[in-house]
Amino acid sequence: MSDTAARIKPLGLIGSVVFFGVPSLVVTLSLFVFLPWLVRQGASQFITFTLAFGGPLALMLVAALVAYRLEGHPWTWPAFRDRMRLGRLSGRGWLLTALLCVLAAPIAGAPLISAAADLLSGVHIYSPPKAVTDFMGSLVSGGNVFLGIPLHDNWGFLLYYLVFLFVCNILGEELWWRGYILPRQELAFGRHAWIANGVLWVLFHAFYHWTLNRPVEMLPDALFLAFVCQKERSTWPGIIGHFIENLGIPLLILKGILS
Repeated sequence: MSDTAARIKPLGLIGSVVFFGVPSLVVTLSLFVFLPWLVRQGASQFITFTLAFGGPLALMLVAALVAYRLEGHPWTWPAFRDRMRLGRLSGRGWLLTALLCVLAAPIAGAPLISAAADLLSGVHIYSPPKAVTDFMGSLVSGGNVFLGIPLHDNWGFLLYYLVFLFVCNILGEELWWRGYILPRQELAFGRHAWIANGVLWVLFHAFYHWTLNRPVEMLPDALFLAFVCQKERSTWPGIIGHFIENLGIPLLILKGILS
């Protein structure tokens, strides 16, 4: 057994719920309490988005780094690479990652999933603050302005958003869920760890699951992503797949830049 593997401890059901639940609570409080407060204080859309959305995700990245260090690993790239499963992907890994990116939408839109989602779309779980729904709606409204910033020929803003997306959202989540937590879950759940990881990742997104169809639509893709990461013992499929799935807003920004 390698020194890296020897330092990893099992993470069972209760621990998994805590490790997924606390970040979910932090994001929920940030969006449902902090975001409306920022809006009431007259903060710009850019500042509100960066702090309320980016802050909790950046904390997840910090948590992954702190947790890595608390396990006793040294601050070296080989040790970090091995613990967070950031080694080179195999040919099969690239193929499965490509399938993950290509099939995500068709799987989520499969007839059975769509029928279940349609059936549950009227099941209301809770009502988020109006400031949250208004703000989220403004993110996908399109046009030549995003977060109050003119987009025409503004390539610097696109670069900012891509860095923000990759560092805070993608690395923040994936190094925590698939890099740090999944290997620990494998010691507790064995070959079924991907199920626990995928289901809990869906539940983490409770802050925007205010109707029951949303988690149903997300579940197949979340399970597939966790399965590929466990199968390949690599975090890269999660990083790549998660990034591709979140390109909607960057594409809207690009459209505004070119218009």
